[in-house]
Amino acid sequence: MIILHGENTVLSRQRLKEEIEAFREKTKGEILRFEAQSLSLTELQQAIESSSLISADRLVVLEGLFGGRKNHQKEKILAYLKKTNPENLIVWESKKVDGRTLLSFKAKVFKFDLPLVLFRFLDSLSPGNSKVSLALFHQCLEQDPSELIFFLIARQIRMLILAVDLGKEGLSKMQAWQVGKLIHQGQKFGLQRLLFLYKELLKIDWQQKTGQTPFDLVSQLDLFLASF
Repeated sequence: MIILHGENTVLSRQRLKEEIEAFREKTKGEILRFEAQSLSLTELQQAIESSSLISADRLVVLEGLFGGRKNHQKEKILAYLKKTNPENLIVWESKKVDGRTLLSFKAKVFKFDLPLVLFRFLDSLSPGNSKVSLALFHQCLEQDPSELIFFLIARQIRMLILAVDLGKEGLSKMQAWQVGKLIHQGQKFGLQRLLFLYKELLKIDWQQKTGQTPFDLVSQLDLFLASF
């Protein structure tokens, strides 16, 4: 079993793609993909343990096992995987999983972290600080693609909206120091400004996907950050 996790979803997705391609080249076998939130233990066992009618070789990809809401089936799946450690399973997680949680598994674990400059950049987002944010943004571009940075900006603004609108209740799964930091950062903008910024990000996303702009994503993000 392989577990791929971490905040750098671009790199972890790339690794997942490479693992799948390597499996296909080696075995020409079947790929089965599941979302853990809607999966039962019986379904997973059948996928892992049953031979395909087409090929005896099968790779199972399971997403979101450690994230999202906990349920009885997830707990049963976790217990099953701890006990069996199936070789033909890859678990992909879009967030960093606590290392203490992973100690119970005999899997090969690969963590994909984000550069520290990305966190500095996200923390720098505040009114009147566009010069600093733009400089850090272009430092980030030296290491990571603009699509990843765009995703992280949108996630940050979304969390700031929750922090300002709902306070601790909106960020209940986070540690106290993270919640306090987001509330402080969000209050600098105010809820209405944050909602406006989020709508602007949705507009940029739509324009990029539909080709409704002459600017590339980096240029649009430059303009977006300069408006702070």
